[in-house]
Parts: sequence; structure tokens; C-alpha cells
Amino acid sequence: MRRVSSSRALFVILVAAAAAAAVALNLLLLGSASAGNDPVGQLRARTSGSAPAPAPAPAWTVRPTTGHTNEHDGADD
Repeated sequence: MRRVSSSRALFVILVAAAAAAAVALNLLLLGSASAGNDPVGQLRARTSGSAPAPAPAPAWTVRPTTGHTNEHDGADD
């Protein structure tokens, strides 16, 4: 009976150590991810003239036909 309880205690200690290591690693990674020199959130729009032209659509793209399209007729549902 003593062997079973010591195995269970060892298992609980190992699980607790793994959980503590996971929490510590997450805190470490969060601390390094929130460094002040990170460019995310400091993005600026380009001011050098006009924007580049969008890339052309692939050749297999089906373009819409000319004329009025009714958005509420359910034809594309």
C-alpha cells in the first residue's frame, strides 16, 4: 500500500513541476514578446507617392459580366 501512495505522490509532484515550468516559460516568453523595440503597433502608412498597382488576377479568374447585378436575388447562394 505504501508503494502505491509513493508512486501517486511522485506523479503529482511531476505534474506540478511540469505545470510550474509551463507557467514560467509562458511568463518568460510574454516578457520577451512585449519588448519596447517591437515594430508591431508602430506601423506607418507609406508616403512615397502613389501606391503600387495591384497584382493582376490569375488567368483562370472569371470576371463579372457587365451590367447591373442584383445583390438580393439569391442567384449566387
